[in-house]
Amino acid sequence: MAWCCPMRRWFRVLWCLMAAAILAALPLMILEFKRAQFSVRYQAWFIAGIFVLLALPVTIYEVALHLEYYSRPHLQIHVIRILWMVPIYALDSWLALRFSASRPYLDAIRECYEAYVLYNFYMFLIAYLEEEYGDIEAYFSTKEPIPHEWPFKYCLRPWNMGSEFFWQCKKGVLSYVILRPLMTLVGFLTEIFGKFCDGQLRFDCAYIYTAIVNNASQIWALYCLVLFYKATREELQPIRPLSKFVVIKAVIFFSYWQSVAIAILVRAGVLKKQTYATYDVDEVAGGLQEFLICIEMFFAALAHAYAFPPRDYRDPAAPPAHGFAHNVKHMFQVQDVVDDVQDVVDETYQNTQENIAHVGRKTWATAKRTTNNITEAPRTLLMMFGRNKRSRLHGESSVLSDDEESANQRPLLQYSASDGLQNESPTRSGALRRADSGPV
Repeated sequence: MAWCCPMRRWFRVLWCLMAAAILAALPLMILEFKRAQFSVRYQAWFIAGIFVLLALPVTIYEVALHLEYYSRPHLQIHVIRILWMVPIYALDSWLALRFSASRPYLDAIRECYEAYVLYNFYMFLIAYLEEEYGDIEAYFSTKEPIPHEWPFKYCLRPWNMGSEFFWQCKKGVLSYVILRPLMTLVGFLTEIFGKFCDGQLRFDCAYIYTAIVNNASQIWALYCLVLFYKATREELQPIRPLSKFVVIKAVIFFSYWQSVAIAILVRAGVLKKQTYATYDVDEVAGGLQEFLICIEMFFAALAHAYAFPPRDYRDPAAPPAHGFAHNVKHMFQVQDVVDDVQDVVDETYQNTQENIAHVGRKTWATAKRTTNNITEAPRTLLMMFGRNKRSRLHGESSVLSDDEESANQRPLLQYSASDGLQNESPTRSGALRRADSGPV
């Protein structure tokens, strides 16, 4: 068949081949299942593998259709990246279920791609708004600011609509894209030295701190997306943004809170070692999480196909400008992500420098003002100490006024001199008198 034929025919052939591969793989998996003597791990791996093999063709077919009808690449590049979330999640969890020793590293890959998906969803919405309304910063600058939700409304002022609003939302999403891989790297390094302690809430290990940073950055990124949706809901209505947002948020949040629920069941004693005598309870909890994700990804693939259908991007009047192979190559380009991350890092670095310089100038001004106050103290302060001393010497209960101080200053000095002479030894006094009377 010539390549000029519609590519969807090839996709249907591919779909049939993958379905046949699933049927062919079932006996092989059953043989492996028997060879392992029906262990719990292989049972779970077998069932999860079936759902993974069912989920993969759905996503691959949708991606291929987008690449065939690649008439709006500025939108579809982000859609394709989002669609790849299902195969990556499914294969990652399936491999982690089989190779439990590599689970921390495989889960890290899945979690990093989760941040990548959030970024692409935000940029997908931005690309659509720019396509429809041109300069969106000028368009939205005439609108009223969107108030923050609880509890951020107590500590943040509303962002001005326009450049500030879009930049703050973009920075919030990209902060998760930056921090998630960074915390993964911290986890790898601390695991080498035995200081990560995965799943243990110990303050002498790195897990609890990386979990706090990851959760905080994820919540902030999702909050920025929610705020962005509230501000642009009417303009985004033609592309059904709610269904897309719910699908992405459901996959990310459901998998996370599912792991939290499993951890609670472990801590509550519902999942016990006696139930699975040959496996540690933490290993059972991790395996259960991976097993459920494999099953859920089949339904997630169907949901993604509904939320991001290729027909929404078909434009008969504007056929794709490039061939299928070129579109596949374009799908793997990430220069736009690198540029956006660099912009956020540069802006954060510049703001940090300005804040440090401002704090330094403020500290120097405060220190200089304090020094001037000390070196240029009022004369009355020194006089007060002098008065208090004389009051103690003479037994006076009151402090002299300034006029009395000036009048009594000389007699006080004379008195001190004569008093000093009276206290001198007789030998010393006689010598002084002879010196005053002159030569005999």
